[in-house]
Amino acid sequence: MKKITLLFTLLVAGVMFAQNGNSVRNSNGVNIVINEIDADQESTDVLEFIELSSFGVSASLDGLVLVLLNGSDDASYNAIDLDGFSTDANGFFLIGGDAVPGVDIALGADNVIQNGADAVALYVGNAVDYPNDTPATETSLQMAVVYGTSDADDTDLLMALGETTQYDENINGMKDVESIQRGTDGSYCVGTPTPRATNIDCTATCPLSVFVMSVECDAVTDGVDTYTTTLGFTGGGTGTYVVTTTEGTISGDDPSAVADGSIVISGVNEGVDFDYTVAGGNCDINNTINAQTCAPAAPINTIAELRAGVVGQEYTLEGEAFLTFQQDFRNQKFIEDATAAILIDDVNGNITSTYAIGDGITGISGFLGDFNGMMQFSVTADSGAATSTGNSIVPQTITVAELTANPNDYESELVQLDIFNIDTNGETEWSTGAEYLMIENGSGDNYVFRTSFFDADYIGTPFMQEVFITGIITERNNGSYFITARSLADFSTTAGVLENNIAGFTVTPNPASSQVTFRTIASETLHVTIYDVAGKQVMNIADAQGTINVSELATGLYVVRATENGQTSIAKLVIE
Repeated sequence: MKKITLLFTLLVAGVMFAQNGNSVRNSNGVNIVINEIDADQESTDVLEFIELSSFGVSASLDGLVLVLLNGSDDASYNAIDLDGFSTDANGFFLIGGDAVPGVDIALGADNVIQNGADAVALYVGNAVDYPNDTPATETSLQMAVVYGTSDADDTDLLMALGETTQYDENINGMKDVESIQRGTDGSYCVGTPTPRATNIDCTATCPLSVFVMSVECDAVTDGVDTYTTTLGFTGGGTGTYVVTTTEGTISGDDPSAVADGSIVISGVNEGVDFDYTVAGGNCDINNTINAQTCAPAAPINTIAELRAGVVGQEYTLEGEAFLTFQQDFRNQKFIEDATAAILIDDVNGNITSTYAIGDGITGISGFLGDFNGMMQFSVTADSGAATSTGNSIVPQTITVAELTANPNDYESELVQLDIFNIDTNGETEWSTGAEYLMIENGSGDNYVFRTSFFDADYIGTPFMQEVFITGIITERNNGSYFITARSLADFSTTAGVLENNIAGFTVTPNPASSQVTFRTIASETLHVTIYDVAGKQVMNIADAQGTINVSELATGLYVVRATENGQTSIAKLVIE
């Protein structure tokens, strides 16, 4: 009986919500569209929203689910069930942050919609049909908008959704104060946000483009400082334009006379927002500049103090913290000290100094943030050269029971868990963006391993069983905790051999100093590659049978991958 009911429901949904170009038609024949997306604002993004529209009339949203898709893996990171909801009398429906005025579905305090390259999609179905990490698909898709903030086109995501255009919220250089809005022709353009109001006219022609170049404090003291805003413009000299501001003094270039230039608004007191307008001809450009806070960053000594701080506040970590892992994605780094650990999120690439795992870093400044429950430190400046190098990073050894009881106490920390068997879900090798249940020997307790670090060297290698696992604890979706290994070196057994399919494969001596001897029973061509703890290849030896000089390797832990006749062995190598 349940199967018959489900089939009937799906058939009805197919009738109710047939694709109609770039809109959805509900059971009463009313078109529904993704009308506006504001995915990025200044600082912690508390006013992000997605607006649906039914063109001036109230319409039921039953049978639809709004799915938010992450461009980093082209899979879902949130699904919002729309059953029981309707657009308002003017045809609008708002989904967004808690602080969005009149929001119909509140998603959280801040950072609830990713900035791009990402997508928003309307599907027929329910939220349970699209658990996190569901791959983007055209199946049951009604319409989608792929967007970014000056990101390269995500061609895979576009293809998966049957779309050809990725809309740029930062096309005017004003991503913090503009949104992506649907025009009457079904395409999208960018302008001042219009929640629960008529969108801007995408077809109107304004040759002038004005964008924010910088908003900077003139001084940073404990007193009342002023700040200066510099606006860039292009398309000037095409009409008579009047620039006005509610605060400060206007100087710089005249857009009525100069094709390209800058407008400077100075002398505004910190803590004071202001509006500016540039009007003339077909142009009516207006924007609000959010006030700068020119107070010195609050000094704190430890990461534990930082984690106990106020989200949105700027801090300087004056104590030394040690790098445990880094990846190219958003220039992220994990740091810890004797008190706690935290994730550095550096999407703007403010840290330009080069660091290695084990380096000490002092004087990191940035804003404390929270994304989906995970505390993060958004740095605002380069921290300079490492203040110490070659520090030994020793993971904290804990049990699953300890980790499960207080997971937030270990967030972003490097820990080691006991010997485990891994439920491979029928797979034979590690894949990216996947979750695997690990069973602790003895206690039978379990924990979830998630392959969040997509460039890790174990991706694509066979699973290992009965291993100690070292990794970093991360949080997703406000309460789901995972462990993720950084590299093959984070898997170990008492013998130090992670996988051994080559008969008689040995690495001696181990630990070694200047020479290592590799042996196998077959004594045939043995290809050996050696990686450091960060997964970087440091040696590649075409035939390593016999004794190899490894004196060029620095002291530390390495992973050896050997192949002979199509068989593979993986082992740890310690250089003293």
